[in-house]
Amino acid sequence: MGSSPSRINTARVDARINAARTRGALIVDDDGDLVFSEAAIEGAEPFLEQRLTPLAKVGVRSVAWCMMWGIAVGKGQPQYWETQRLGKPLNAAISDPTPVMASGARQAGMEIFGSIRMNDTHDAFGKPHGRLTYSLKIAHPEWLLGDERQKGDFRSTPEALTWSGLDFEVQQVREDRLWWVRNTAEHYDLDGIDLNFFRMPWYFKPGRAEEGMPLMTDLVRSARRILDEAAERRGRPMLLGVRVPETVEACSRIGLDVATWLHEGLVDRLLVGGGYIPFTAPVEELVALGHANDVPVYPCINCGAPSGGPDEALRGAASNIYWSGADGIYLWNYQYRDVPMLGYGQPGDPVYELLKDLGTASGLRYLDKTFSVENDRVVGPYALASHSTQLPVALGDQALAAVRSIRLRVGDDVATAHQAGMVAGVSLELTPTGSALSDIIAVQLNGARLRPQVETPGPTQGPENPHSYHYDVPPAALIQGDNAVAVWIEGRTDRSGPSVTLDEIRVKVNYARE
Repeated sequence: MGSSPSRINTARVDARINAARTRGALIVDDDGDLVFSEAAIEGAEPFLEQRLTPLAKVGVRSVAWCMMWGIAVGKGQPQYWETQRLGKPLNAAISDPTPVMASGARQAGMEIFGSIRMNDTHDAFGKPHGRLTYSLKIAHPEWLLGDERQKGDFRSTPEALTWSGLDFEVQQVREDRLWWVRNTAEHYDLDGIDLNFFRMPWYFKPGRAEEGMPLMTDLVRSARRILDEAAERRGRPMLLGVRVPETVEACSRIGLDVATWLHEGLVDRLLVGGGYIPFTAPVEELVALGHANDVPVYPCINCGAPSGGPDEALRGAASNIYWSGADGIYLWNYQYRDVPMLGYGQPGDPVYELLKDLGTASGLRYLDKTFSVENDRVVGPYALASHSTQLPVALGDQALAAVRSIRLRVGDDVATAHQAGMVAGVSLELTPTGSALSDIIAVQLNGARLRPQVETPGPTQGPENPHSYHYDVPPAALIQGDNAVAVWIEGRTDRSGPSVTLDEIRVKVNYARE
């Protein structure tokens, strides 16, 4: 006799709690493009050695495996989606990479979710084939958000990035995405499925997101039913995750009613944001909403974005996420950091050691960090689905023309660490464009004036190569959480100089070695 809905729901809640306990605090995404590597042609073990094995070695216990899209292309091989949709073997050694990943994760004691990209528009600007190749897009161009006449530079024309997206007001489009959910649930031994609504985050034509919101909620309800039915058949729960923008308001902009999804118990884990603004995104709103509905929340850090940066920056972003009360961190594009590589998308083993630091809030204690305020250039075309950034901001072209207030988030309790003798030094750095060496840029932190450091400017400083200003920060002046930074031009000798724009702010915290 089948399980009753109440028993299914109880088992799923128990599985959700157990998964949150056993997966640890890190979920690492693998976008699947190495299915076209030389190692994949050699067989399962070399394929897994590329990225899964290094994660297991440093204790990562959860992977989100992208199973329907890969922008890499293999010579003479089928497209990634064709291995499932059309049953075409990937290569002679690996017919379908998802069972290989699932088996490898099981052997390593890792949780694995299949990540389904709900829309993808790499093909809008020519990746990977220079043309549309997905069968639904070719057969029904009228079901797209735009048309090929909108091709162009997506950095200057948004439609050039969105035109090839599927329009989710069309019932057949939603049914196509549910096919992927059903096929995944029925054919793969996975712990769950993530519906990735951020990659790419556009689903409706301009002005139609509000009308589309109930359609998306029904889609998530259908996905939930599919997974519950699969759970009955296999005798154990299958969890459902979603990746959504970092605030309720940003979710609504693209037609997602995430509050209803949580209130109705449709979702088992919440992956938050594109990870482009991991320092200042107010993820605590969705953290609180998730926790009110007993759902764990994992804000994203996009490790390949400019805001990702070196180890100190990733530690700072992680500290801010833990401060928000989140259950852990969802790491996107860790394999594409600007670090020493063994090959494309394959960091050297030492690069993975940082994941030991990021895995817990306690693991970050007394490790050097950088805390930044992001510039909108890191968000780029994803502004529609992102919280607004604070930089750049104009300071004017004359002294005292404007005072700008900036929110700087610091997840570490620097003042307490200082009392314990563990802080070696704290500095604030800001970079304006349009400023001259003789300009005096004043900074207050939480109402206290900061003292500029004595510096020797480089010979190449100028409007084209801006000079960074550095200030000493008393450790006791930093608040754990949101700090108020005020910036203005206090003195300027060249009254005909260009307007000054504040582009970057960061605080560097260096700790003493224990």
